[in-house]
Amino acid sequence: MPFSPPGPLAESEAPHRIVPLGPGPHQILHALGLETVTVDDSLVGLPLVAQIKKARPDLIVASSGVDPLDLERARSATNAAVYVTPDSSLDDVTRAIGDIGLLTGRPVAARRLSAAIQSDRRQVAARLRGSPVLPTFVDVGGFNTIGSRSLLGSIVDAAKGKDVAGATPEQGPFPLDRLASLDPQAYVALSSGGTTLAQLRANKHTKKLAAIRSGRFGIVPSRLAQPGPGVGKALLAVARILHPDAFH
Repeated sequence: MPFSPPGPLAESEAPHRIVPLGPGPHQILHALGLETVTVDDSLVGLPLVAQIKKARPDLIVASSGVDPLDLERARSATNAAVYVTPDSSLDDVTRAIGDIGLLTGRPVAARRLSAAIQSDRRQVAARLRGSPVLPTFVDVGGFNTIGSRSLLGSIVDAAKGKDVAGATPEQGPFPLDRLASLDPQAYVALSSGGTTLAQLRANKHTKKLAAIRSGRFGIVPSRLAQPGPGVGKALLAVARILHPDAFH
């Protein structure tokens, strides 16, 4: 239920009780210097709605993964405005930051955050001009992966990588025999997943992957890969993993 934000608000008109739901909204609101009312957003259904109602928000900022029915119930219970962040690409995150800046009376701060992301994107594009596109696997933990149409997929694409898992991989660990046949040349892991190069070199299914034999492996801090102000730094981190020579 995202909506078009109004024009820039005066500080006196901006919402004062904001409930973020999801890591991206938390990061964006914090980076904008806004205080928020915290609820346990690991809850779902009526327990989550009850916490939001108790918080008495005038604005709810939610990630796209929050159940729309829970948001509708929360809106009805509080009469709060609801904004659902687009978060499946770098452009989505930049747009969400701008929208939230308008909704909260912080458009200038939002433009600074967006400008920093765009600056990182320009730097990566300049560094990688002429570099080849590398088949890449993204490991979010236990060989679970993401699709190319996700935010991480967008980051890999901007870093001149091609997500070997495709647009919509099945849930659960990626089949290791299929991973071996795809033989990615780069391997990106999230810090929260606990995957290490030593583990992959010790695994009979992964030790012969081109990425592992060459050591073109790297770990990206999970907090940067969330749909928030850190996505530009995540892009830089992925680009350095895929094309280290371009950053010497």
